[in-house]
Amino acid sequence: MAKTGISTACFYPLETEKSLEQAAQAGIRDFEVHFSTFSELSDKYLKELRKMLRHYGGQVCAVHPFYSMLESAMFFSDYNERRFADGMEIYKQFFHAAARLDAKYLVFHGGSTIGKSRCMVSDDEYIERYDLLYECGRKSGVTLLHENVYTHKAQSPAFCRKMIDYLGDKALFTFDNKQARRAGYSSVDFAAALSGHIRHIHISDCDREHDCLLPGRGTEDFAAMRSVMCGEDEGALWALEVYNDAFRDTDEIVKSLHWLEDCLIAIQTNKKTSSARW
Repeated sequence: MAKTGISTACFYPLETEKSLEQAAQAGIRDFEVHFSTFSELSDKYLKELRKMLRHYGGQVCAVHPFYSMLESAMFFSDYNERRFADGMEIYKQFFHAAARLDAKYLVFHGGSTIGKSRCMVSDDEYIERYDLLYECGRKSGVTLLHENVYTHKAQSPAFCRKMIDYLGDKALFTFDNKQARRAGYSSVDFAAALSGHIRHIHISDCDREHDCLLPGRGTEDFAAMRSVMCGEDEGALWALEVYNDAFRDTDEIVKSLHWLEDCLIAIQTNKKTSSARW
C-alpha cells in the first residue's frame, strides 16, 4: 500500500530540524529530509534528528543533498578524474547521513544540460559514472535514485530508458510529476516509462496557471498516474514537494495529504474515486 508524506524542502528556508518537527507535530510521520548545509551531516546533528524521529514515531524514506546544484560539475565534467574522486568522497558523507537516519534512498539530480557546468561526457560514460556512485551508496546500505529534473540528463523518458537498458535493476528513480510537466511530458506517460523502477515520488498538483500546487487543488490525474506503476513502485513514498508559497500553514498540507491518501486508497482498492477536490 502506497504511503504519503512530505519533503522538509516544503518549508525551506526554515531550518531542517524545525521543518521536520513542525510537520511531525502536525501528525505527519513519513519524510524525505532535505539537507541544507554541511553541518547538518555531523553525527551530533543527525543524532538529534534521530531522537526527534523516535519521539514522534517518524521515519525517513529518503534524503536529498543540497549539493545537487554541483553534481554536474563534480561528476560529469571534462576535468580529470580527481574531481570525480573528490565528489565521491563528498557523497560518502551524504550516504552516511542517510544510513544514520535509516533512509533507504538518496535523491540525485545528476548532470545538467544547460549552463557552463553542463554535463560534458557521453551518455555511456555518464551511466558508467552513475553506476560507480550507485555502488558507493550500496556499501552504506543506501540506494541512489536519479530524479527526472527537467534541466538535467534524466529529463526525458528516452534517456531514463537508456539507463534502464544499461543498468537493469540498478536504474532506479525518484519520479517527480512536476518535473515531467516542465519538460513537456505527460506525467502519466513519464511514469509509464519508469514503471517498475520508481522507488520514491515527488508529488504536486497543477492547473492551467500553476505547475506546483498542493495535491487536490489542481487537475492532475493521480489515478491514471498510479495505474501505470507496477511491481515495487507500489512501496514508493508519495512525498509532497511544493514551494512554501503553495500553502499558508501546515494545516493545509495535512488536508492535502489526507485527500491524497483517500485518492490512493480508492485506486488501490478499486473503489470509485471522487472527483471532488478540497
